[in-house]
Formats: sequence, C-alpha cells, structure tokens
Amino acid sequence: MKSLRGDEFDTGDTRSSGIAARVWLSAVSVLLAVSVIFAIFYVWIYIEQVQNGYRVAKFYEEHEQLVTTQRKLRLEWSRFQDPFLLEEMGRKQFGLVPPKPDQKILMP
Repeated sequence: MKSLRGDEFDTGDTRSSGIAARVWLSAVSVLLAVSVIFAIFYVWIYIEQVQNGYRVAKFYEEHEQLVTTQRKLRLEWSRFQDPFLLEEMGRKQFGLVPPKPDQKILMP
C-alpha cells in the first residue's frame, strides 16, 4: 500500500500554476506598458494641441496687423495718385516750382 504523503499526489499543478502566473504577469506587464505609452502619447498630443492654439492666435494677430498695414498703404497710394495733391506736396515739402519756359526741352 502507498503512503498518503502530499508529494506523492503531485499532479504537476504547481508547475502549471507557475506558468499561468507568469503568463498572467507578462500579460499585465504588457498591458501596463501599452497603457503608459498611450498615456504619454495622449499628453504629448494635448501639449502639441495647446502649442498649436497659441501659434494660431499669434498668426491671427499678425494677419490682423498686416491687413491694417495694407489698408493704410492702399489709402496712402490712392492719395498719391491725385495730381493736385502731388503738385501741392512738391511745392510745400520739396520747394519745387513749375519749370520756366526756357527750362523746358521739347523732344521730337
């Protein structure tokens, strides 16, 4: 008759439970690593989104300044196309006078 000690009834469950524990631990480790990678990626994406928002706001302000400058330049350009204004500016700012008849040269 056989003795009923515990080591005689070992069916290998300790080996299979050790392997199952390792598999479970490996799966949890992989899942944790993937979760950390996704969390880091999410934070990076969020930071980029905020920085892009600031860049867009900066470009919008710059665009508004350029549009304002363009309006001023167009107004000034239209002002300088008026021949009477140009004649007046020539007299007052630069001391110009109409040419005398002897200063005129006719081109054939």
